[in-house]
Amino acid sequence: MEQKNNYANQKHFDISIEDFDALDGVHEFSEKYKENKMKILKEYRRKIYKPASKYTKAAAVAALLIVSVPVITNAATGGEFFNRIWGSTGKENIASHTEVVYDKEKDTSYTVTYPKTEYEDVDKDKAEKLIGSNISYKPVIKKLGSTTLSVLSFVYDGNAAVAEFTLEKEGGVNALEYSQEHNESKGADFSGNADFYFNFGDYDGKIYTDIKKSTKDLVYCYYYMTKHGQPDTGENEVILNIEEYPCTRKELWDSDDNAYKKYMDKTKKSSIKIPVMGQPAKTVFTNKGNGTAEISPISMKIDMKKGLGLSKEDAYDPYNAYYVSINYKNGKKYIVHEHEMEGKHSCKTETDNASYTCGDLDDNLIFVFNRLVDTDNIKSVTVNGTEYNLTSLSKSPAS
Repeated sequence: MEQKNNYANQKHFDISIEDFDALDGVHEFSEKYKENKMKILKEYRRKIYKPASKYTKAAAVAALLIVSVPVITNAATGGEFFNRIWGSTGKENIASHTEVVYDKEKDTSYTVTYPKTEYEDVDKDKAEKLIGSNISYKPVIKKLGSTTLSVLSFVYDGNAAVAEFTLEKEGGVNALEYSQEHNESKGADFSGNADFYFNFGDYDGKIYTDIKKSTKDLVYCYYYMTKHGQPDTGENEVILNIEEYPCTRKELWDSDDNAYKKYMDKTKKSSIKIPVMGQPAKTVFTNKGNGTAEISPISMKIDMKKGLGLSKEDAYDPYNAYYVSINYKNGKKYIVHEHEMEGKHSCKTETDNASYTCGDLDDNLIFVFNRLVDTDNIKSVTVNGTEYNLTSLSKSPAS
């Protein structure tokens, strides 16, 4: 049996299960949010592991090493650092294409149309000016059984974050499922063989694996994240939450209630404070209905409730942002996202130039860019048919 699942007809952007079941606790969601969550969970192909307790900043930290000497920074590599995370190095442009995806469990095939994705080289001097001083290059290294996790760099703006990390294991990294196909869809995911899991506090998103740079024993990853918890308080603090299991994740998923409880009783939990710098400045653009688009060099947060003519229910659904563009002063456009919308918008090629997209609890839609945005040269922002013009520049919080 074959079912068609056209990208243009999907009612949600890519959503990670960890967005709902993150390790950092239970959040209050609207009834519609819960309803949509259940629809997604019913389609998910395996049991969902759902931790029961919330981390605290006082949690024990074991086998932690914070390296005092910074890793090689962008300036020492001729711009390679910026180009790997926000540029075209290690990434491939993706033409819009259709693939048949087979669901073994349901014995069903789905036809999926992937949008076009394009990457751009980074101007290293401009990048240093826009964001260089806000990147932490102080590695955090944690031994997780036979696997070593190294968070090499981290930057965030209060709405989104980007982390560079590696996983290393002699004999081959088996804790992560990754491939070019994963990069083109929802990103890498922790495998059933993994005996640990981690996330970055209130942030969750998509893990992009640098296939060209990685080896069997050392995998390079770039984690593009949005904040799904409470609004930014201006505090420069992000917590890495870790759980280490006495079994594999598959064994945990497949266990009965009694075995599950025993596994969880033996699970080691720890929280590590990630060294961070100040946040890059954000520029605010406003439409005629006082709706805002808040932009930093790494992300954009759009208030879907105001000025777009959307009902409360429609403002909640990210699919209703069918055209999002940053318009530069020189006439060029960065089309962040574009898809067909019956009766409202048509396009020859659907485009997704965001590294990750997710809505928050206040009906804001957050895009993590797949390139660094020159905020000094933005003329306006377009969301659907609505223009947003320059309002103000917010200063970065003190480091």
